[in-house]
Amino acid sequence: MIILGVVVAVIALGAVLAWAVARREVPGVGPAVGTQSSRGLPPGPVPPEALDAVRFDQALRGYRMEQVDRVMDRLAVELGERDAEIARLREGSAAVAGEWPDRTSEGER
Repeated sequence: MIILGVVVAVIALGAVLAWAVARREVPGVGPAVGTQSSRGLPPGPVPPEALDAVRFDQALRGYRMEQVDRVMDRLAVELGERDAEIARLREGSAAVAGEWPDRTSEGER
């Protein structure tokens, strides 16, 4: 009977200590992995800081590939759109530069 009481006391003490340690932030240790669903990208254009907040659920052999694929597909589309916009703006600025020649003469410089 005494042995059973000691075992129960040790288990209870261990549970309380584990709970207390889990509540503390330990320097140099990242946040605990939760069971929450993934945090994907916010709607609209993707700012660079949004990539820091992306989290995927962990699966048996890494991350859930469908979540990773969804984010990668979206980033590929947005990067393609941004590249097309940059190319369009560069073409527009080159056309404007050709239409508006520099009107300063050598004497005005």
